[in-house]
Parts: sequence; structure tokens; C-alpha cells
Amino acid sequence: MFTPKAFKEERFDIIKAFIKEQPQATVVAQTKLGLEACHIPMYWQDDGSEYGCLYGHIAKINPLNSRDNIKMPWLVIFQEAGHYISPNWYPSKAITHKEVPTWNYRSVHITGSVSLLTESEALVDILSTLTQDFEASQPMPWSLNDAPENYIQALCRAIVGIRVSITDVQAQFKLSQNKTAENKAGVVAGLKRCKTVKADAMAALID
Repeated sequence: MFTPKAFKEERFDIIKAFIKEQPQATVVAQTKLGLEACHIPMYWQDDGSEYGCLYGHIAKINPLNSRDNIKMPWLVIFQEAGHYISPNWYPSKAITHKEVPTWNYRSVHITGSVSLLTESEALVDILSTLTQDFEASQPMPWSLNDAPENYIQALCRAIVGIRVSITDVQAQFKLSQNKTAENKAGVVAGLKRCKTVKADAMAALID
């Protein structure tokens, strides 16, 4: 991923927090028929290595489910929608007119070797972890124990677990870091005038 120096994020704690915040991943693999991609929630886990690993699952009938496809590393992308930034928000634009539209966003690209998991214990562990993470905010969190065991086992026979052992991490957090303090303030003010949740969230990220 091309990443200008001003937008490069290398603090792994910050990157892990972003993955937890934006768990819906785009998984991309090279197959015999070309590039194949799917969109699944994934979570990070410490396995004692430098970068740890990612876990998720796909349907057994997914074209990615092939031993041939795991000979090459996979790319996993976590990103947010970001927000449009108007040049009219920069005070300097009124003086020089040397500003153009852009888009602020955060994106993490992870590369790693892949293992396909079919054992029932591993699949239940993946499902349990994902469920616990996503149900944590619910007043009465649902768990796998709320469903019949034979039902969960039947579902497990229809899926395949994915373990990505991370070998490389690249992160780009483009948040107006290359702008002057005055222009940053103008961006924040412009975002707040949008009066949307998405705009407010982006404004909070700009410092």
C-alpha cells in the first residue's frame, strides 16, 4: 500500500485497537482463477509472534476454501468509510486558492500465511470469541450456549475457520496531518457543520 510518510501509522497498539473497532475485513487471495475476495468479521489474537494472528470463518462452499489457495499469502484489509474533505474548509483556500478536495480515512493492510481450520473445537472457539465481542454491548448477551449443541455442530460442518499468521502490517491513517494548524481547525469546523455522526467521528480524530 502506498503510504505517504505523514499518514503512516506504526504504533501496533493503535492498529490493534482499530482492528477491534472496525472488524469487518476484506480478505483477498490469489487463486488459479484469479483474485478472489470476501468480506468477513475477524479478530486479532496474540500467539507470541511479532504481530500475532487473525481469526475468522467462511462458508465451506466459498471458493477461498481450497488448499491450493493457501500456498500464497493472503491480504486482509480493515478500513472505515472515512469522510470527504472540502477545500472550502481550509482558510488558506480563500487566500491562495491552492487547495483541492480530498478524502480522510484510516486503513490497515495485513499480509500473512493462512491455515484452514476444520476441527470442531477450533470452529467453536472462533464462533464463541466473535459472539462475545459483538454481543458485549447487548443488555442480555447471546452466547452459543443459548442454541442447541447439535444445531451449533451442524453449522460448524458448513464452515471453515481461517487463521492468518501475520507477516506484515501496513497502516495509513490520513487525518489531515499534512495541513497547518489553521487548516486543520477549518476542517474540524467544516465537519461539525455537516451535523452527521460520520462527520463528528472524523472531526474527533483530527488533532
